[in-house]
Amino acid sequence: SDGGENSSGGIVVETLLNIRTVASLTIEKMRTDEYARCLRAETAGSLKTNLLKGMASGFGQFSQLWGMALMFWWGGWLLANHSDKFSFRDFMVSMFALMFALSGMAAATSGTVDKNKASAAADRIFTLIDRESAIDSLSDEGKKSL
Repeated sequence: SDGGENSSGGIVVETLLNIRTVASLTIEKMRTDEYARCLRAETAGSLKTNLLKGMASGFGQFSQLWGMALMFWWGGWLLANHSDKFSFRDFMVSMFALMFALSGMAAATSGTVDKNKASAAADRIFTLIDRESAIDSLSDEGKKSL
């Protein structure tokens, strides 16, 4: 849910890092059940969120393609009705200038992130890395099968 050790990702990481211990204790079913429980808890609000993200992405694609179609239509209209003032070369220069400017602006703004969200994500990652697992596969304690 929040990306901690009790999240689905935390359970997978802990289980895979300590797979020998999990297998020797035959707790695969228990870990699978914990993982499924966490997935059910996490997917409660994710359908709406993913639907909104998909709609926003689709609207972005629609806007981009609609804008390009409008530019081509307008350029064609200008060339057909005002060929004495505009040439095909003028049309292509203006199209490429606008497209490269928009691409540069999109690339520049794609790297902007919310600093608080990025800091919280980094904290969650380091919490998972730095925590001590309840299962220590490197320990010499306990029964080992040879």
